[in-house]
Amino acid sequence: MTAHGLGSLLPWILLVAALAVHVPPTSGMYEDQIGKFDWHQQYIGAVRQAAFDQSAPVSKRIFVGTESNVVAAINSRTGQLAWRHVQERGDPWGVDAVLHKNSVLVTVCSGGDAVRAWDPASGTLLWEFLAKEKNDSPAKALLVEGKQNDRSYVESVAVLTKKTLRILSAVDGHEMVSTEVWSSGESGGTAVLHQASNGQLFAISISSQSTIQIVSYTHVPGKGYEAVKRVVPAGWALPQSTQCVVTGDNFLVCSEASSNSLHTMSLVDGSAFSAVPLLSLGFNSWQPDSLAIRAVQVGRKEVVLRLAKDHYVLLQATASTVTVLKDLPDVYTTTTARSQERDIMFVVKKGSKDELVVTGLYLENLKEDPALTQMIARQLHYGSPQQVTVYTFLKRDGATGYRALLQMEDQSLLMLQQLQGNQGHVMWQRNEALASISAVDQVDLPVSETESKFEEEFGEESEEDLSVWQMFTRRISTQLEQLKDLADKFEEYRKPKAKQVEKQLERDPFNLRKMIVAVTSAGKLYGLDSANGDVVWQYFLPNIRCFSQGEMYLFVQRTTAHFPHPPQAMLVAQEKATGNGLVFTFNPTTGQPVNTSSAAGIPQPFKVLQANLLPVMNNHHLHPVMIVDSDHGVHIFPPSSSVLSVLKKNNGKIFLHAADLAKSTLTGFSLATSQDGTVELAQAWHLSLPIPSQKIVGVVPRRANEHVHSQGRVLSDRSVMYKYLNPNLLAVVTEGIERDIPLLTLYLVDAVTGQVVYSMQHKRASGPIHLVHSENWVVYHYWNGKFRRHEMTVLELFESQGDRNSTTFSSLSTQSLPLVLQQAYIFPTGLAAMAVSNTERGITARSLLLALPNGGLMTFPKNILDPRRPIIPTKQHQEEGVYPYMPELHINPMTLLTYNQSVEGIRGIHIGAAGLESTSVVLAYGLDLFYTRIMPSQMFDVLKEDFDYFFISSILLGLVMATLITHRLAAMKTLNRSWR
Repeated sequence: MTAHGLGSLLPWILLVAALAVHVPPTSGMYEDQIGKFDWHQQYIGAVRQAAFDQSAPVSKRIFVGTESNVVAAINSRTGQLAWRHVQERGDPWGVDAVLHKNSVLVTVCSGGDAVRAWDPASGTLLWEFLAKEKNDSPAKALLVEGKQNDRSYVESVAVLTKKTLRILSAVDGHEMVSTEVWSSGESGGTAVLHQASNGQLFAISISSQSTIQIVSYTHVPGKGYEAVKRVVPAGWALPQSTQCVVTGDNFLVCSEASSNSLHTMSLVDGSAFSAVPLLSLGFNSWQPDSLAIRAVQVGRKEVVLRLAKDHYVLLQATASTVTVLKDLPDVYTTTTARSQERDIMFVVKKGSKDELVVTGLYLENLKEDPALTQMIARQLHYGSPQQVTVYTFLKRDGATGYRALLQMEDQSLLMLQQLQGNQGHVMWQRNEALASISAVDQVDLPVSETESKFEEEFGEESEEDLSVWQMFTRRISTQLEQLKDLADKFEEYRKPKAKQVEKQLERDPFNLRKMIVAVTSAGKLYGLDSANGDVVWQYFLPNIRCFSQGEMYLFVQRTTAHFPHPPQAMLVAQEKATGNGLVFTFNPTTGQPVNTSSAAGIPQPFKVLQANLLPVMNNHHLHPVMIVDSDHGVHIFPPSSSVLSVLKKNNGKIFLHAADLAKSTLTGFSLATSQDGTVELAQAWHLSLPIPSQKIVGVVPRRANEHVHSQGRVLSDRSVMYKYLNPNLLAVVTEGIERDIPLLTLYLVDAVTGQVVYSMQHKRASGPIHLVHSENWVVYHYWNGKFRRHEMTVLELFESQGDRNSTTFSSLSTQSLPLVLQQAYIFPTGLAAMAVSNTERGITARSLLLALPNGGLMTFPKNILDPRRPIIPTKQHQEEGVYPYMPELHINPMTLLTYNQSVEGIRGIHIGAAGLESTSVVLAYGLDLFYTRIMPSQMFDVLKEDFDYFFISSILLGLVMATLITHRLAAMKTLNRSWR
């Protein structure tokens, strides 16, 4: 082609290149991106009562009431929530009763102060009745039935509280009857409410005067209810431990552990109890703390007595005698259902091969039906069954079939379906223990198998111990393993998704995928995949509970960074039986205990005051845990000579503090090592708060692994305000009353010297208080009672402005106090929890994570809470980027991480650092779980997800084409010029 021909095509080539690269820029978030980097799991908590739906011919829902005061409907086929309502928060009793019959669904909570009726299908609130008694014990309730045209229907709802009996209309909830049954001094224990076959109501209570009071109510047309009260002596009865039930033929049967007897009496005309010793029934052993009694079913004459956690007995009682109908050993729990006009008792018991067996026996002849028996493999991480609810139905062949809902010891729910033969099937499960997380941490996942080969190559083994040939062969074998792994990946990628083998969790390039280790108050440990929230592993410790403050200690002693040593974590909890401490060490990525001999944990012979992770490591890269007992004794786990040698080198350099909430005092200790190798605590300082009525409500130190990148703030005149970065600074918050005025006080205390660095008071202010402490600043949220609003105060500490003399000083003089800047703001709402973002190097700007009471989770930039914000900004402030001061802080809906979702009951926020400096991973936990990523300073270290690769590729391609064309033209021009 000649130069003239190529020159004539040049305008067309440039036009095509311009059209190719001219792509309009677009930005936005699509609907399918929601949920890509976050997930939300809804829970209901430990189930207290459950009932299958009776409003439809085929039961598709299970109505439950939980200890978290939640009323919900669960799809019986999938386990998903059909609807859920979280009632009054902070109720210590939860849901007292779930009453369901036909199309009526009524719940009672708050000790009988709140009664609500729901639509079973949609969960719509039909009516509610609210009282203001503020009862301190659960209420009893039942549905009062009437008859019309020989058909029974729900006429009203009877609710018995500690003092009052109320009868509410089942149609609209209006109060039909309200009568005071007994005064608070007369009633001291759990009451019993019973309706006889003739419609008569009985209210029974165990008095603190060793009597049992019985009040009968008879409905008289036109006059209402007439009450008859009588008192029966019961010297054996204790209000808190005696349990009573009423049989279908109106006999009152009570069990009391201390008397080792059953006590019976006629409810209609009885005047004294008849005692029946358990020994006379042929039982020689029982567990007093497990002794309990309940009726088999409304209208039946039988009762069920629990002698131990795995031993029941079926009884029949009269006014003076008790007869044993059937002994039920190795039985965990029982229930009764009705099918084809026959009552069936279903029992859950141990199998011959340690499996769970659910079987049914007909009460008319007490014979088991093999067709109603099913067996499932018992999983130890569920514990023992605690409660069973059964729904019966007719199969196509006319036989009776059933589904069983099991509530396990770890608060899990299992739905069992009978298959062919006696084989059972778990249709679904719900891990409701995750609604009560007590301690949580996020652990890095282990590296892939290929990367671990490199870790072995450059591991702890010294290169001096290997020859050059050995090192060469190791490198070649490692690279061959890489090639094999690459071929396996291609082979796996070609397979259909259904046939792909699920690989073990491994670390991603940016370390965004974590293992969430959660410890629940039920003693259940979970390992969750942060990518989707799936349960990777679970482990159950039935013998532990939380400490008095509702928490447990969870420490990661060794991460996955120290290959080939496996990661290790330690849980410090309280043993149920003794109240002493219990230590359990496990692998946080697999959930397996470190020592199989101590699979249930190691009980300790002391009570735990506090536990801390020491900032030193032994020769196995393991951080020891220091536990301080109630006598201020020190215990190191694991005890080793290498740890003691490290502690000797740091003798007197490790400090800790203890807060006495009752006495409102703070005490500082230093860790001292004696000559014989024992570790002791030496008191370094003691601080008593100046106002006696103050009560410590929070002690917040700085995060132990917090990184601070910037050491100061550059001002407009190029001077620097250096941050006061004291890693030992404590933020102590107290509440009290001074001269009948609520008082909130904040103290900043040096944990090494005990010096009060700064303090400030807020009069007419109170909690709940939420505080975060990071770098050189403190932010806390509280209630201002004077102006009746929520406020947020920020403190920032800087080094004093005076020049220091580094050559002339006195060791006796105290360090100069820091410069404290403070400012307060009005916040539009209360908070459920508050936390601060954390990154790997601390370069990214800090951001606050705020959990709102309505279930929202939002980010709030820290630079808005700047105490230097001026009312009238100057040019210097504008140059520094300081906003002008505005007292009101607004909630920007664009900062809500939860979009339009509600995360119920948030109690805490855990933030972990990812491999990307711009990113933090956030877990909000409470009744629900919510996980997401945040980027306080935007994503500055990798390309964004919506980056226009086509646009930049088109530009690069156009530039390459233009370079080649111009190079060709320049060469031809040079050649033509040479021929002239």
